[in-house]
Formats: sequence, structure tokens, C-alpha cells
Amino acid sequence: MPGEFEARDERNLVEYIATLFGFSRLSAVLPGRDIYPPFLLVGFFSFLDVAVLQVYVHLTGGTHILLVTPSIAAGYVAVLLGVYGTRYMSRRYEEALATIRTQERVGPADMDQFRRIFSWRVKVAIYLVAVVVLYASTFLNVGVPNRVTAINYLFTWEFVFLPVIVEFALTYYGIHFLLPRRIKNIEFNLFFYDPRNMGGFAAVGQLLKRSYYIYTAGLVLFFVLVYGPVLLPVSGYEPGLFELVFFSTAWFVGLLSIGYSMYTMHQIMSAEKEQRIRELEADLHEALENPYDIRNSKVVDREQFDDARERLEHVRNTRVYPATFTMWSQIAISVLLPQLLQMTVQTAL
Repeated sequence: MPGEFEARDERNLVEYIATLFGFSRLSAVLPGRDIYPPFLLVGFFSFLDVAVLQVYVHLTGGTHILLVTPSIAAGYVAVLLGVYGTRYMSRRYEEALATIRTQERVGPADMDQFRRIFSWRVKVAIYLVAVVVLYASTFLNVGVPNRVTAINYLFTWEFVFLPVIVEFALTYYGIHFLLPRRIKNIEFNLFFYDPRNMGGFAAVGQLLKRSYYIYTAGLVLFFVLVYGPVLLPVSGYEPGLFELVFFSTAWFVGLLSIGYSMYTMHQIMSAEKEQRIRELEADLHEALENPYDIRNSKVVDREQFDDARERLEHVRNTRVYPATFTMWSQIAISVLLPQLLQMTVQTAL
């Protein structure tokens, strides 16, 4: 059985802010099973927005946002998905590294780059840049016409939505771009006796696939958020150019991520497989007399010959992608689904 691998020696932005606001203590005192504090953080501010601020707007002459655009609910679901997805990907990351026995393969000097996806300083720096952009966009483009808008843009966004977006994006980037590159740089050897015939990298393939599913689910929720008013329909609404470009860009980024990570793993596995085949080919040459004449060749070292052939069988059976045909089919569906949805609605407009 593979040992445990503790990867998260850096702090999680959302967990840190949830603790800062006291939701960790609240989770500990609530009856029943402990609720993950970031869920309480997102749930509280979503409730504050929908059940308090928007009700206030409705009672003071405005209209509740869910009555104007019911599809906005997909946005709240997307934030919860971001919290769940970040936690899920972090745990699967640890499990994958434990399954491929990273601690047995990597020296102490190289372990830090696997334990840490991004340092705390990098996370905070990116978050602060995002906050500055948010403030600039709010004051220059949106404005702050009332207190409700101020709370939403300058509080809920700053302390809830942005940390979730930053943490999710960095975790996803780390899995699909940094992890394959680090495995390649460390030169992990394949486990050619793997019963799954994936060189011991099946867990990494599952991590890449499932994290991409979560990304696709978020993209579908964005589709509902943007195109929901068209499907309901809400009179006079039509997605603008920014929404169309953003959706297509996000879809392409997802395609690029799964393509890059799978191709990099393919390069790693294919290169080592070819190297081992050449080494075993050399062993076969040494064990034969007249190796290029099949009619007159003779085995001069039976033990070396049989050993090389037995090992060669394991090497040849190893796949050069950490994925099965079923996995590829599921990934293909996930790639095509968002664009098919967008094309279908665009055609109907």
C-alpha cells in the first residue's frame, strides 16, 4: 500500500479568510458533523446578498435580482463549486502523489516543489492584484450608486468571490501545468509491472481527468449564468461580445490545459518506454550469436535472453498515456459539451 503524502504545507486563501471571519469556530460548535468553514463563508454571504440585501432593494422600490435574472443563481452555485473543487483537487493531488510513491522516488531536496503548488506569498500577491483590479473596475466602470452595490462589489467580491477564484485557478494551473512539468524534470521512472499497464501513473491520469471535469462543470454554470436569460427568456436580453469572447476563451484554456498535461505525460512515458526497449534490445543482441541472421542466429546466453524477453513484454504492454479508451471518451465529451451548448443557443438567437 502506498504511504501518505502531505502536500499542502502552504495556506489556502479561502480557508484563511473563513478562519479570519470566525467560521472555523462556528463550524466547531455547530451540531453534527463539522462543516467545512469555506462553505459556511460562501453560504453566509450568499444568504446576505439574496435574502437580506436584495430583499432590501425589492422593498425600497427596486426588483430582487432573482426576479429580474433567475439564472444568477448559477453564479452562487459556481462559487460553491469553486470551494468544493479546490478542496477536492488538493486532496486528489495528495492522493495521486502518494499512489505514485513520490516520497520513495524523490530526494529531500526536490520534495518541496511537490509539497507546494504555489507559495503563500505568490497567492497573496496575485490576490492583492485582483483586489486592485476589482476596485479600479468598480469605481471607473460600474460606480457605486448605492450601499447594496458597495457591499457586493467592495466586500462580498473582495473577501469571498476573489479568494475562491484565485485559489481554484492556481490549484487547477498547478495540476495541469506545473505537476507534469515537475514530474518530467525529476525524471520519474515508469513502473512497468503496473497491473493497469499505465506505468504507475494511473492516479495522475485520473487527477487530470477529474480536475478537468470540475473545470467543465464551472464552464457549464457560466453558460447558464450568461445564456439563462435567453433560455427563460428575459425580454430584451442578449449576451454581449464580452460574454461570448470570455466563454470561448475559457473553453479554449480548458482544452489547452488538458491537452498540455496529457501530452506532457505522454512525452514522459513514451520517451522512457523507448529508452527501455532500446536497452533490452541491446541485451538481446548480447545474448545472441549472429543476431541479424534469423536462420543462423544462436542463443549463447539463455538466461539473459529469456530475462530480456520477459522484461520486454512488460515494457511493450505499457501504455504511453495514463488514460484508457473510456477516459478519452469521457474527456472528449467534456471538451465538446460547452461549445455545443453555446453553438446551439447562438443558432437559436
